[in-house]
Amino acid sequence: MKLDDLKQDWQETVEAPLTTDDFTKVIAMLEQQTTKIDKEIKRRDILEISIAVLLIPVWIYGLFNSAGTLQSAGLIIAVLSCIYIPYRLLKAKKINSPKSTNIKSFLENEKQKVSQQKQLLESVATWYIAPLTVSIIFITLGATVDESGMPHLNSQLVTYYGFLAMLVVGAYFLNKRSAKKKFGPLLTKIEQRLLELESQ
Repeated sequence: MKLDDLKQDWQETVEAPLTTDDFTKVIAMLEQQTTKIDKEIKRRDILEISIAVLLIPVWIYGLFNSAGTLQSAGLIIAVLSCIYIPYRLLKAKKINSPKSTNIKSFLENEKQKVSQQKQLLESVATWYIAPLTVSIIFITLGATVDESGMPHLNSQLVTYYGFLAMLVVGAYFLNKRSAKKKFGPLLTKIEQRLLELESQ
């Protein structure tokens, strides 16, 4: 068999419409994938929310022992961040589509769920990384204020901020990569199945 014949056979296989049995198997595989990701998301949310809730009393306690206005501002931002982070995580799991047992409703629900999780990771810099980074800088820099209220950036802080910058950049790109690698292909599969379902 020639290479052109092989290409044609492969193209026909790819373009061939799915039978009912094939479609059912594909949906079952999608359901298995989404269930696995749901468990990962649940574990992540429990961990992130637990940490945020446990840190709130720490930041509030710090407010009563603040070295000055700058540190207090950082601690307030930290408290607000630890309230907002759980809200964003829980909001990303909220599905507006009506629950139903039919395949189309299942796919639409999964599409919305995956889309929201993908968007959550893609926007991690604005709702997670930036507020926490600003609060850390304010808290640590605020601890170095002198009697006149001026902070002093020493060599230890410069080194610390260098490591913080690397951590922030790493976290940002890891989340972007996760959004692209984990949720991107799954979202494409779900959209493809919806198109196939509508064309039947």
